[in-house]
Amino acid sequence: MFGLDFISVLILFFVTPSLSVDKTDERFQACASGFCLPKNYSKLELPDASKTNIKMDLEVLDILKVDDKKFSISINMYFGMRWIENRFNVEQRTTEASWLPLDINFVRETWVPHVFIYRLVSFNPLDCLKRLAGLWIVDGKELFYNQLSHVTFMCPMRFNKFPLDSHICSFWVGSVNYDDTRMTFDLSRLTYNKDDRNNQSPVLDYEIEISELPESERTFKYQDGNYSITGFQLTLKRHFPKYLYIYYLPSGLFVIVSWVSFLIPPEVVPGRMSLLVTLFLVLINIFNNTTNVSPNTEGMTAISSWMLACIFFVFGALMSYAFILYLLIKQKEIKMEMKWEGLNIIYNKGCKIHYPPDVKKRLEELDEINGWRKMVSIDSVFLYLFPLLFFIFNLFYWPFWTLMPDDGE
Repeated sequence: MFGLDFISVLILFFVTPSLSVDKTDERFQACASGFCLPKNYSKLELPDASKTNIKMDLEVLDILKVDDKKFSISINMYFGMRWIENRFNVEQRTTEASWLPLDINFVRETWVPHVFIYRLVSFNPLDCLKRLAGLWIVDGKELFYNQLSHVTFMCPMRFNKFPLDSHICSFWVGSVNYDDTRMTFDLSRLTYNKDDRNNQSPVLDYEIEISELPESERTFKYQDGNYSITGFQLTLKRHFPKYLYIYYLPSGLFVIVSWVSFLIPPEVVPGRMSLLVTLFLVLINIFNNTTNVSPNTEGMTAISSWMLACIFFVFGALMSYAFILYLLIKQKEIKMEMKWEGLNIIYNKGCKIHYPPDVKKRLEELDEINGWRKMVSIDSVFLYLFPLLFFIFNLFYWPFWTLMPDDGE
């Protein structure tokens, strides 16, 4: 009805082939603990012909997994529901207990809600010899069914801010085919104790908060009808410090180390070149690792933009040294040309021009000093320019990504 991404869960459980309920009295279809179904009882009809209210009792035990690759969340929970069944005959009732457990097979004889979980991937009831479920009569008129289940549902998350991202995922429960004029859903109880240290929960990449659905999500509009919905919201906030010391801090330190190359004399080509090339290749490797761990996204993530910026800063240091090497080569060409001219006699209008040996040596020393000063001045400019640019980049990077609206806002 709502597309392939919605799967309905029909809470009709078959545990054993035969019912252990009393059918000896011919006036009733079945009885359990004194609560009997009359002969004219039909489990195909709603308990209340005008409007039936279903109260959901959701107790989340564990968040088992948040799969960023498959956009899904897996949880362990007690999935409970209660509804008023006013068609019972209580003449044979033997106790006035407010909570009276019934044989679980009795649920096969009664009307049960056809529950619809939106964006459901799987709903697996758990068992231990028998199914871990229970059935109770509450206050003599309400049926309460509770089932321990492993539930996986989809959550359309966006990861552009990864790893600074947070998400809001909604778990919706509603009716299969009755709109809100025939059936309504409410949340009677929602529990999740994330601070229970006795609960050996798996280590997740998120800090998770669970709250009730906002009023804006309590109704689902489809075609000409409105369908009542209840459930809960999960707010996922990724643990950022792990990524800070695994990716951000090392890559930032590598950029800072690349500035040391400006203190190495330009003539020391192997040392300076090996330092910059090694840093460049290491940053490429870190970038590949971040690409592997990053979820699927439509564009560039926060960590990808950081890694690319670090790579470009080291690449810039490498290119600046290449520029210095180019100047050194040009300087050497000029020196070799002057040496060639010094080894030849230069004629100018019939006059022979020679530099005395001591003057020639001084000129060479002056040229060497001037060239060295020129290289040092260029390195000094780069030594101040690159840290300044990296500082300006950080001034823009962190406010931009941290203040960007989160998923769902």
